[in-house]
Amino acid sequence: MPKLRYKDHPESEDKKYKRKKKKHKKRDRSSSPTRHHRHRRGRQSKDQYYDPPKLYEEESGWVPPQHDEEAEWRERLFSAMAEDEGQDPFYSQYDDYGGSSSGGVRSRSNIDVMNDEEYREYIASQMYRKKNAEAIAWEEAKAAEAKRKEKERKEAQERAREEEAGMQKERERQETILRQLKIHDSRSKYEELWKHVEATTTTVITKNEIPWPIAPGASFSQQNVKEFLVLATASLTDNKKVVRKEQLRYHPDKFIHRVLRKFEGTEKEKKRLTTKTNEVSGWLNELWQELNNDNNSSS
Repeated sequence: MPKLRYKDHPESEDKKYKRKKKKHKKRDRSSSPTRHHRHRRGRQSKDQYYDPPKLYEEESGWVPPQHDEEAEWRERLFSAMAEDEGQDPFYSQYDDYGGSSSGGVRSRSNIDVMNDEEYREYIASQMYRKKNAEAIAWEEAKAAEAKRKEKERKEAQERAREEEAGMQKERERQETILRQLKIHDSRSKYEELWKHVEATTTTVITKNEIPWPIAPGASFSQQNVKEFLVLATASLTDNKKVVRKEQLRYHPDKFIHRVLRKFEGTEKEKKRLTTKTNEVSGWLNELWQELNNDNNSSS
């Protein structure tokens, strides 16, 4: 009977890989240096100096910072003073957890002193603001727009008032110029009346012929006397000459002797004219003093 043997099966890939790996290990072991040789190479590596790679090149002229004891002492002193006074520069800046009280946000100190009801209302208001942020932002923008329009309206009203004041001032200036022109013509007639009164000592005059230093149709007042005699277009010296001349004319004693003694009328009318003359004389004295004060202030 023939001898039986196992049938040869094709070798699997896994077994082939293991067999090749084992063969390579034997080959590497046979070609590796001896133990003595490996030890000698280790001593040589210890004798060599290792120079690590440098990322940056060294800067020329660099000097290490010096130790300043005075600056350190001042810094420690400042820190100690800040701690004693409770004004630490870091914590004093970041200790306000709640923020400022402006803009509807309470500060930390205000929150600490709240009672339960106030704190509940504060939390509810903050939750409402957070939940309705868009609506609140729209309302705030609307309020800001209304405020801007109100500001523009007030500015427009102010400009209108200024323009009206300027127009009123211009109208007054034009009226003053017209009055001055009328007064200039009236003063010519006024001087003619004085010439008529002073022409002769035998002339009899009536009440309407007595000259008074006011424009025709104007009321008998100190302001109208001033406007009649003091012209805005004339110099201060010329106005003073005019006022001085009128002071001599309306001096009570001289006016009675030169004018009222020629007047034919009742005693009551003469008394009224005498009172009127005294008033004009007093106004002229005040006007003369005013012009002198203006002269002193200008000089």
